[in-house]
Amino acid sequence: MAGTGAISRAYLLLYNVTMFAGWAYALYELAKHASATNTVEGSYAAAGDTIRLFQLVSGLEILHAALGLVGGSWGAALMQWAGRSNVLFGVVAAEPEVQGSLAVGIMCWAWALSEVIRYPWYAASLAGICPRWLTWLRYTAFIPLYPLGVVGEMWAVVLALPHIKQRGLRTISMPNAGNFAFDYSLFLMVLLCLYPFLWFRLYSFLFRQRRKKLQPTAAAARKKRQ
Repeated sequence: MAGTGAISRAYLLLYNVTMFAGWAYALYELAKHASATNTVEGSYAAAGDTIRLFQLVSGLEILHAALGLVGGSWGAALMQWAGRSNVLFGVVAAEPEVQGSLAVGIMCWAWALSEVIRYPWYAASLAGICPRWLTWLRYTAFIPLYPLGVVGEMWAVVLALPHIKQRGLRTISMPNAGNFAFDYSLFLMVLLCLYPFLWFRLYSFLFRQRRKKLQPTAAAARKKRQ
């Protein structure tokens, strides 16, 4: 069993280091584009391939949770992955009209900045060498980055909706052999209505986690000063 645990830890360490490297490269591509153009518009053309690849690979985190390799619910991991992937693959990748928008640029930057903090924290925690400043950054950077990412995602969907509706993208009309109808544009509109509630639930959870991770050290520091 000890050997199995060591293998799992080594695998997770490799996974998190690899994901950090991928998102760091995406951030480099975004920064290079922004430096050359003085705007975040067009970010998807600069880093879209890298972002799509590593967002796809991040689906492994659902399996990690389901197998008990990490803590947390596989259902929550699935919901977060599916939400991002729907916007990235289902909307942005399918609609060239929105890819150069400010909304998608904000989304890409928020995601990349979040991930180049999150994955090093996981890797350093697994290795038992996580510095205090990285924990602070992990549980503080989400405060502005998470809302920015959500705003970018929702805005991108709103911009894409007219094009999706006009094209009938992923819409299944009756009659058909399956006797089933699906309107993707209507699905996205319902999702937009749910987004703020789903976002607030996760955002509140992250704040609770922040208190757990940061307050004990703060309390210890106060005792030391007394």
